[in-house]
Amino acid sequence: MLTEFLIYDLKVAVLIAVFYVCYRLLMERDTMHHTNRVVLLTGLALSLVLPMCVITLHKTLWLEPTTVSEEAASTLATVSPVYGQTSTAWPFIQALFAAVVIGGMMVRLFFVMQSYRQLRRMFSNCERHLLDDGTEVAVTDEPILPFSWMRTIVVNRHDYEERNPLLLIHERSHIRLHHSWDVIFVELLTVVQWFNPVVWLLSRDLRTVHEYEADEGVLSQGFNTAQYISLLMTKATGIQAYALANGINTSEIKKRIEMMIKRKSPRLCWLKGLYVVPIAALSLAVTAKTVTDYRTLPTEEQPTALQVDEAVTPDDNDPVFDVVEVMPDYPGGQAAMMEFIIKTVKYPKVAMEYGVEGRVMVQFIVEKDGSISNINAIKVVDAQGSEITVVGYKPDMTEEQKQNVDKQNEGLQALKDESVRVVKQMPKWTPGKQRSKTVRTRFSLPMTFRLE
Repeated sequence: MLTEFLIYDLKVAVLIAVFYVCYRLLMERDTMHHTNRVVLLTGLALSLVLPMCVITLHKTLWLEPTTVSEEAASTLATVSPVYGQTSTAWPFIQALFAAVVIGGMMVRLFFVMQSYRQLRRMFSNCERHLLDDGTEVAVTDEPILPFSWMRTIVVNRHDYEERNPLLLIHERSHIRLHHSWDVIFVELLTVVQWFNPVVWLLSRDLRTVHEYEADEGVLSQGFNTAQYISLLMTKATGIQAYALANGINTSEIKKRIEMMIKRKSPRLCWLKGLYVVPIAALSLAVTAKTVTDYRTLPTEEQPTALQVDEAVTPDDNDPVFDVVEVMPDYPGGQAAMMEFIIKTVKYPKVAMEYGVEGRVMVQFIVEKDGSISNINAIKVVDAQGSEITVVGYKPDMTEEQKQNVDKQNEGLQALKDESVRVVKQMPKWTPGKQRSKTVRTRFSLPMTFRLE
């Protein structure tokens, strides 16, 4: 579960970087500030959602009814993992990486919560005044710049007594546009993406867009641009103390002034924000997976089974099918089956010691309830597909050579036993179906043992 989350987190980081780079190239210099804000937030939201969306495409493969059991099952079971000695270095690296990522999240979350506590502590020490529109003004004796949080505007006592309408309109714009919710969203995102420098750049740019929107709100009231710029320059020497708040940001004064006097962008500039659509489509295309549905070609006779094993099913009413319209499937598909086998299998020591390798063909029956029965390792083949058989003694063999033959045969049998043991550990499968009815189905699964 932890590994899956880390992979998801990395995918989110890549998507955020792609969306942000496109924003910087296409839209950063436009004066359509509300559109820019929507595009930035949409990119972040899609980055969180798209890695969880997987489009499944179905492909139907038609099989001839005369296909024999082993060939059909070998086609279906394409799992051929490499089994051998596993290194302990990789799990250690994974654990170290997870510890660093989770530790960073905890540290970042602590700082976010600490900023919130400082904000609440300051509010508790402020003098409160309620305005007609329901906005609350909190007056503090600290020498800070005006800022807003949710529906509260915080000003120092000098600014409150001065009662400059430009300051209140600026902060009311932040409140009216709900900028505090944007800040909360991005701050929480920095908790899980603390390692991603793009998130910090995007957070800075989003706050700048907030200031652009608030500046636009002031100037839309008919106030003189030069007068407002003069106020910004005057307040540039103030102290901004609270990271979670929205207020007059002195570090972006030059950019804000340039944006205020800049010629307005054409209305159709919002169309550039549609770049999120092809990026989302490409992400879905990359993560899409194809599932193969196996079906048998129809025949005139429409047999009920391609082959019936009388030794296993003496009752003719409950036959065993070799190929059916819907073949049995491991829960989660072939990828999940490969992962299970890799985690479960243990290369037999005797086989490793004497260099015994091969592909074991394991045959079993998937019952109607998905359980597995009649498990049998039918043969072992080499890389060329030739069957590896048990070696017998020759008349001129020495005792040492006979012992080596015994070990080879023991290693060969150990591969078979291990394959059977792994299959026995499997959970219930999704049973096969013929004519929409659940049936017993024979299945063959190759397991490749190879020493490196």
